[in-house]
Amino acid sequence: MFFSLYIVWTKIKISLKNNYICFYKYKNSVSLVYSSIIFLLYFLPVFLVCYYVMPRLFLKNLILFAGSLIFYFWGAAKLVIILPLIGLLAWAFSFLIIKTKFKKFFLIISVISLIAVLIWFKYLGFIIDNLIYLGVITGSSLTILNTLGVSFFTLQAISYTVEVYKKEKRYEKNPLYVILYISMFPQLLSGPFVQYHHLEESLKKRVFVFKQFYEGVRRFIMGLGKKLLIADTLSFVVCQIVDNEAISITPLVAWAGMFIFAIQIFFDFSAYTDMAIGVGKMLGFELPENFNYPYISRSITEFWRRWHISFTTWIKEYIFNPLAIHWRYWGLFGMSISLLITFFVCGLWHGSTWNFVIWGVSQGVFLVVEELFLLKWLKRLGIFSILYVLFIVITCLVFFRTPDLHSAQQYLELMFSSGKEGALGLNAFIANKHVVALIFGVVLCMPLKIPAQKRVKFNSLLKYFDTFLLVLVLMFSVMKLLSETYNPFIYFKF
Repeated sequence: MFFSLYIVWTKIKISLKNNYICFYKYKNSVSLVYSSIIFLLYFLPVFLVCYYVMPRLFLKNLILFAGSLIFYFWGAAKLVIILPLIGLLAWAFSFLIIKTKFKKFFLIISVISLIAVLIWFKYLGFIIDNLIYLGVITGSSLTILNTLGVSFFTLQAISYTVEVYKKEKRYEKNPLYVILYISMFPQLLSGPFVQYHHLEESLKKRVFVFKQFYEGVRRFIMGLGKKLLIADTLSFVVCQIVDNEAISITPLVAWAGMFIFAIQIFFDFSAYTDMAIGVGKMLGFELPENFNYPYISRSITEFWRRWHISFTTWIKEYIFNPLAIHWRYWGLFGMSISLLITFFVCGLWHGSTWNFVIWGVSQGVFLVVEELFLLKWLKRLGIFSILYVLFIVITCLVFFRTPDLHSAQQYLELMFSSGKEGALGLNAFIANKHVVALIFGVVLCMPLKIPAQKRVKFNSLLKYFDTFLLVLVLMFSVMKLLSETYNPFIYFKF
């Protein structure tokens, strides 16, 4: 808590001239991301060499910590100090929870402190904006000091202190392990979320396994291809359709823009997850899966079991379950309120605008409706219920993709309108390469499995094909990376 107050005290600069409150703007640098030349050709090779020449695990962990600080410093500059401080803060509170009689008190203080850090770095501007709008305070302008990955590593720190409170055996005596858990770069910026006890054994004892290392390389390359060859290619089309207010488009183009965005965001985020899991495997860690073909879901309930699994698990365990238990005697009403609050938080976590709040609450509303009666009807529809899920997901993504409520309203009105004469059709936005990327994207959204008998029969051939495919994906990815501009991961802003 004291660290949080110190951050607020030292970083907020308030001007009291003319009765105005002015928050000064800080700009982020370009982050050192997986899909960048610097990371691929310089950082990762040098880091792996330094990591594996170290004879002892302690030295490997030291290299991992130093590499993580360099990785984060590239985009956050002096804010890199936050990583070890958050880790140390989480450990200190866990120590007080275990060693004192005031366990619940220190748990509450730890959660408040970490949420305060998150609010300062992500939500302060949103709060002040709304206070100005309501006339509670007067102000001219405001911006916030936003830093990469803050939504992820603060929630991991919260999960650590909560788990220590719930199960004392997970308390870590050595603070260096907790600091490394918070700051290790493979899952630092966009997850996947992982609880400390899942990494504890690997932090303290891991060995080099070539098969695991190769699988990590393979997973990383496939993620790189998903990002550069599919997500980034489709990104151009989405930007031309959604962001260009100076042109008139047909309702079909508006729907196509959101459909393509649905494919883009899935491949963008799942690509980062693949690369994070891949780097983790190269270092001897097993990070959890984050996606399980969400676009074949037959209900929104199932969709959230398949989409961003580690985050869904987090909000279920630390928000929904406590609320549902607290209101368990209220029956379905208590469950419904718990779902709505949980997905209000889910929306706000994704972004500090009312667009994201509406997007999150809308997801909660559909979950409540399904729980009350709709799931029974969806089961009767069978495979056709997938169309219902896609319709809801694509429609709600308008709030996710547009910058403000006014833009979202305009876009939705266009989607459900009859169109205007002279509006541009889909051919004005999609070239052949976009069609190819979209086809691959749609196909890869579905599970493609080779029957076990055929897999055994063509096992050796499949290995050669897999290697050839990896080389091909890597080659085309690097070519695209060298020829086009940097395109950051969508979830970095969350």
